[in-house]
Amino acid sequence: MTDGEKWIRLLRAYGPVPDDEAQEAEQVDKLADRLGLRRLSFPHPAWGELTECFPLDSGIFKTVVLTGTAGDGKTTLCYQLAEQLTGSLPQRDESDAGFQTFEVVTQAGPQLLTMIYDLTGWRYRENGILKPEHVVMLEEAAAHVYGTGGHAYVLAVNDGQLLETIRSLPPTCTDELKALSKELVTLHATGAMEIGQLPLLRLINLSRIPSDLFMQLCLDGILGRPEWRCFEDEKENPLFGDKSPIRANHAMLCQPAVRHRLITFARIADSTSHHLPLRSILILLSNALLGHPDAPDNVLRPGTSAKKILEQDTRHKAAIHLNIFGFNLGKAQRNQKDVFRFLSMLHAGEETTNDLDELIIFGTRDEELLKEHAELVANDTFKQRNPALDGLILRYIRGEITDGQESSEFLSELAHERRRIFLHASEDHLKQYKLWAITVFHHAGDFVHSVLNPIREGRLPAKPHIRRLACGLNRVWTGLLLDENAHEVYLATGLDLSTSPVSDLLLEELSIAANPPGFDIVPDGEFPKAVLRANNLSFSFDLTLPRFEFLMRIASGAMPSSFSRETYEDFLSLKQCCLRDLQIRPNSEVLMRLDVTSTGQVHKEHIHLSE
Repeated sequence: MTDGEKWIRLLRAYGPVPDDEAQEAEQVDKLADRLGLRRLSFPHPAWGELTECFPLDSGIFKTVVLTGTAGDGKTTLCYQLAEQLTGSLPQRDESDAGFQTFEVVTQAGPQLLTMIYDLTGWRYRENGILKPEHVVMLEEAAAHVYGTGGHAYVLAVNDGQLLETIRSLPPTCTDELKALSKELVTLHATGAMEIGQLPLLRLINLSRIPSDLFMQLCLDGILGRPEWRCFEDEKENPLFGDKSPIRANHAMLCQPAVRHRLITFARIADSTSHHLPLRSILILLSNALLGHPDAPDNVLRPGTSAKKILEQDTRHKAAIHLNIFGFNLGKAQRNQKDVFRFLSMLHAGEETTNDLDELIIFGTRDEELLKEHAELVANDTFKQRNPALDGLILRYIRGEITDGQESSEFLSELAHERRRIFLHASEDHLKQYKLWAITVFHHAGDFVHSVLNPIREGRLPAKPHIRRLACGLNRVWTGLLLDENAHEVYLATGLDLSTSPVSDLLLEELSIAANPPGFDIVPDGEFPKAVLRANNLSFSFDLTLPRFEFLMRIASGAMPSSFSRETYEDFLSLKQCCLRDLQIRPNSEVLMRLDVTSTGQVHKEHIHLSE
């Protein structure tokens, strides 16, 4: 293989192919060594938090529990730490039983450090209880944490498996191990790293690292590789020639708009409870570059098959807007990967917008649309657009598409064209043509710019956005279409005090302008939290993107129960929790009935029960 082909072979190993065990740290190193290349690498965001636990000047090591989603980089961090502390990468074989103990030279003398690379694979249970030899090692780690003996450990474990391991401890284990287990549960639940009274313990949860930070690191790590000089050095190779889809997809991935869109997808993933670990992002980017529906395993690899596939110009078949959403893969293959399941949840391209569809279909036939069509639709420097689409559009306009199969093909290609435009459009075009409306989350752009960005920058969302959310809350919690410019949140119930669709008996009125506000959006780390206050008490809930979308849609007049039944019931449940936590109860003497005037203003009618 040429240098360029070796690079493609390594990059392919990170993709959604059957041999993707190469993504495991041990296998990647072996493959990279065999090819004579460096594996994909970049500074992990948790590296500083990990290394500061092992100071070589004092020799006072902490015991670290390294947890997170599978694929977040736990094993790689362990390898890199061992290399930094000992001067060489650990050599593992069948005899290491999933852990290794190192002697680390420090200025205070030699210190022992044991690394358990995967607690789930290392542990062994009999009748649901850990084997004694494994319990002894955990007891040794607990003794180190409490300063009574033992030595430092690094325990790498997936989220969820940590609690399972704790539940597998025998009742005869030491009190220190039992106490350590409780502290770890508390740290994990609260998102904290350390407890003041236990200076020798740290829990690092990699799944709390923002997915968009991982996306930026992966983009820089892949696109910054010197091996991409193959586009100049090996032009005669079809893999890297002018008609190569790899060349076109690489060029598209270097475009600021495409990069920004992928980073935004990653931010949305976190706000919809779909954390994207490093492994998933590498699968996505590898497939974006190398995906091809005609290739073996639907991903290009060096060899005669690739040269045969690329004899003709097939850039549109392997375009980046298709590969990013996994359309080069079969449906079953897509569903096996979390990242493609998340992206399919967006339904990008499946929602229609009149402005964009008019531009795609009639843009070359209407003089008023020609300029906009040239900027947004005809902008196809890297030949990603399907050349057959224009013919399908012409047949559609003429009314010649009558066959069900051809109609399905036209609608499918139209959806792909929306995805292509959505992916490469500038931020100005996104707003001008309301392109987020081609996804199921029409207000995702507003959520990122008006809520997530201010919170990350240390600012609170602007009051107009809070009032808009309050309007949505009023709509779903009262069942009444109240004024769109809400200044209060109304906590109401029905006459039977149930969760009836229409709750027109006012219990409490929370003013947004109060000090502190009765309703507000506050940061919870990287993410927003909605807070309601009354009676010197507070109630809060996570403002996820689905909840934000729901409130914005119904504030605009959508029927709560028809837009999303699941989210509607979620908000009815939140209402009951809010009434309970704020201790809101009906007045036994006076009821206040809410009514809406023809102008949308709130009218309050007092009903005195004693009269």
